[in-house]
Amino acid sequence: MATRLSSGRQRGGDEDPDALDVLLDGDIDRVMAGLDRIVEAAPSYRRLISRWENQGWSSEAFDFSRDAEEWNDEAIWTAEQKRFMTWSLSEFFLGEERVTTELLPFAIAAPTDDQRIFLASQIADEARHCVFFDRFYREVIGSDAETIAANLAAQRKHVNEDWKLLFDGILHDCAETLRKDPSDIDALVRGVTVYMIVIEGTLALTGARFILRSLKEMDRLPGFQDGFTHVNRDESRHVGFGIRFLADAIKDDERHKRTIEETLAETLPVGTLAFSPEWVEDRYDFETPFGYHSSEIFDYAARSLQKKLAAMGIEPSADAAA
Repeated sequence: MATRLSSGRQRGGDEDPDALDVLLDGDIDRVMAGLDRIVEAAPSYRRLISRWENQGWSSEAFDFSRDAEEWNDEAIWTAEQKRFMTWSLSEFFLGEERVTTELLPFAIAAPTDDQRIFLASQIADEARHCVFFDRFYREVIGSDAETIAANLAAQRKHVNEDWKLLFDGILHDCAETLRKDPSDIDALVRGVTVYMIVIEGTLALTGARFILRSLKEMDRLPGFQDGFTHVNRDESRHVGFGIRFLADAIKDDERHKRTIEETLAETLPVGTLAFSPEWVEDRYDFETPFGYHSSEIFDYAARSLQKKLAAMGIEPSADAAA
């Protein structure tokens, strides 16, 4: 297994220098398909940093005028569709603020300069994502909050208790442990697993894929589609970092496999419900108002996670694959 991982890193460094080019694509389906290529290539930290420099964008660049017209047109959206979108996007909006706030201890605790520099760039990404959602809520949803903090507080009523346990509980505890002892490599492995593998790699990217696919098929919210695709290109790069970091950690010490497996077993059941609406009768088995079933979401997320684990050198356990 160590040989396979080493070979993958060699491909990322020499044989597949263009693996990250998919992150410049504007089509979310191609970005998601290309994430598998990034996972397999295991690009170096320096290459990930370089892609950040070449992938910059502004949250002010998107035109929300048509989005606002559509959102306020009762002939376009059903009440249930708007309810689902408001709940889902609020979880993304508040999630972006939480990960922005909690990432600093990760950057301080990272063992190498390359890792610290990448994580510093990621903090800037997450802050920009939060500003993007703040602008969308003001210009499209109709929020009249005077500050980002007030806007976040106003949307907090939409997130469910499992979301709070994942972000305010598990993720916050990881950050606090690292803040108190930045030398705790086990805590950093746990935190990266929670952050980049579960929250970003398994939950957020999966949820975003289905949202963007639906909006594209219906030809709705073009400004949001464009901006949210940019957000998820960033997230894909972050996931690439997490996979590389954890593969390197396992190579240094095989015991980190157990930490990752235990973290997944604890976090995935919470994460599944965090991105499942509380008002449905069965939160594991429901139809969305956009025509896709929860089983499609869960199956996609499970397959995506299995590929990431394989790239790290971990055979998916029953808990991780569920």
